[in-house]
Amino acid sequence: MPYVFDTARLSEIAATQAQAFREAQPYPHIVIDGFLPDAVARELAAVFPGPDDDVAWDHYAAPGLEVKLGCGDEMKFPKSIRDALRDMNSSAFVRILETLTGVQHLLTDPHLLGGGMHLTRHGGVLGVHADFNWHRQIHAHRRLNLLLYLTPDWRPEYGGELELWSTDGTQLVRRVEPLFNRAVLFTTRSDTFHGHPNPWAAPNGINRQSLALYYYTTERPEDEKRPAHNTLYKGYNV
Repeated sequence: MPYVFDTARLSEIAATQAQAFREAQPYPHIVIDGFLPDAVARELAAVFPGPDDDVAWDHYAAPGLEVKLGCGDEMKFPKSIRDALRDMNSSAFVRILETLTGVQHLLTDPHLLGGGMHLTRHGGVLGVHADFNWHRQIHAHRRLNLLLYLTPDWRPEYGGELELWSTDGTQLVRRVEPLFNRAVLFTTRSDTFHGHPNPWAAPNGINRQSLALYYYTTERPEDEKRPAHNTLYKGYNV
């Protein structure tokens, strides 16, 4: 297998689920279970660094808005995670995304700005928000988010579900449980509100682990353009 993902399987999903992705509510998205071959996902989960490991974690600590750890420095990644992220930034993977989403001329982000490894400990939370829309280093519009959950044996009492909200930020439309090896791909605009406001409640030592990749284009539809902004939190600066 030349990549960490099953090219044939994901290509089939892209070809058959493209319309469903584009028509999904509250905005285009898809949930894919068993995203990677199970053995690959288990390996990534097993080597996922803990909160005390020396991986140059960035600490996000805005109570009620964002309490988590993140690392986008690939030099600090375990090799298998670094290889997986590079594969999901490959031309083969980008072609699959373009087929599935209809967003053409996608660019990857070698800097993994805001992406890479995310870890949430007990009590951690991510308020409902719309993401930054412009990458200043590569001068491109943010168009897609891909999240891959890597917490084995997730249970409902752990919380941490991803919530997708209406584009006016007033109504929860879909709740997605962070099941192991589940990926969520969704379009990124200034009104694609999402988050996990339900705090992570697993026992200490069981963390909400995920990989995050974002994809960009040099242009975007006129009706989606907004002045460059950072994260917009519902109820705070929206």
